[in-house]
Amino acid sequence: MDLEDIIAIHLEAIEVILNHILYIRGVYPSQIFKKRRVYNTPVFIASFPALNCYLANVLKTVKQMLSQAQEFKLEVIIYGDESNHMESYLLEMLPVVAQDQNQDQYLLEFEQQLRSALYKLPERVKKLPKLEKSAKFKVHIHTTETTFNHLSHDAQYQEFPWLQTDGNSHPGESQIFSLLPLATVQKVGLKMQAQIFTC
Repeated sequence: MDLEDIIAIHLEAIEVILNHILYIRGVYPSQIFKKRRVYNTPVFIASFPALNCYLANVLKTVKQMLSQAQEFKLEVIIYGDESNHMESYLLEMLPVVAQDQNQDQYLLEFEQQLRSALYKLPERVKKLPKLEKSAKFKVHIHTTETTFNHLSHDAQYQEFPWLQTDGNSHPGESQIFSLLPLATVQKVGLKMQAQIFTC
């Protein structure tokens, strides 16, 4: 399997996970999601143009970073307002490498691990309090300053610019958070965990 195929598989997995988080946490009304089967598992994918456009732009940037063999983290932050982060889902991306032909050639093990992750996520977060109706989300990419500078000066990202945060995007020290390790999909180099913030 060549590098381009592996990157496409990464992107599909990330897209499914992002949509899955938004659906199970109720950030958007369930009516805007359509049920699909991915990895032999029922998942809900958004069919709302503005949301799809935002996610497509995030995935475009992720594709660029994966193709440059970057190690980075993709963070989905659910918040009430900028100073009130409620939940954070962190996807750690390891550099993509071409696979050996004999290593999970038909992606059966990968599919099983991802299916397991998709089933575990709702179970692990079901005891969390329901989100407020005003809850929103945003995606942060944690990377190096060099990569940020490259992205911010690349013409193809001018319509969807990435902004540098102050480095302290999490709530103040007075808040307590609990950490839920959600899943690891080793075959793709993807680790996921969730931080739940409480006052």
